[in-house]
Amino acid sequence: MARVFRSSSATRSFRKDQGGATAVEFALVAPLLCFALLSIVEIGMMGMMCSGLDNAVIEAARRIRTGRADGPTSATSFEDQICAHLGGSGSACRTRLVTSVQKFSKFGAASATIGAAPANQFDKGAAGDIIIVKADYTWPLMSPFLATAFDRHEPLSVTLGSRLTFKNEPFT
Repeated sequence: MARVFRSSSATRSFRKDQGGATAVEFALVAPLLCFALLSIVEIGMMGMMCSGLDNAVIEAARRIRTGRADGPTSATSFEDQICAHLGGSGSACRTRLVTSVQKFSKFGAASATIGAAPANQFDKGAAGDIIIVKADYTWPLMSPFLATAFDRHEPLSVTLGSRLTFKNEPFT
């Protein structure tokens, strides 16, 4: 009987002991805090990349719009100009980037195709033509949990898109 009393006394003293409770609570909360921090950093990086893609497409499309001599002459040279403005590895950029430059005669016809995915075509048109420039860039995600929020077929990437519509200037 004394043995049972001693073990229940040890159990009572174990339950009353508060040492290490903070460490256990931190061990439960730390993964959530790390995930939240990683997600915030990743969303910030995606925002910067989206802004960078928009600026690169605007800069490359400006050469088409104004008819500059150093403007793109093919889909490959157009993608090269976008990748040059994005920075980083050019080969990695080229594998992740899909572009399309299409010519239209009226804005109404152009608006029907603005939501479609780029089809790797290039027609920069002539002076006065309506042009739609589309660019999709596949951005790899670090956090698999954040990837599921975008509901993509590829679980560790998201597609960033940039669209631009303009009328070519009267260049010669």
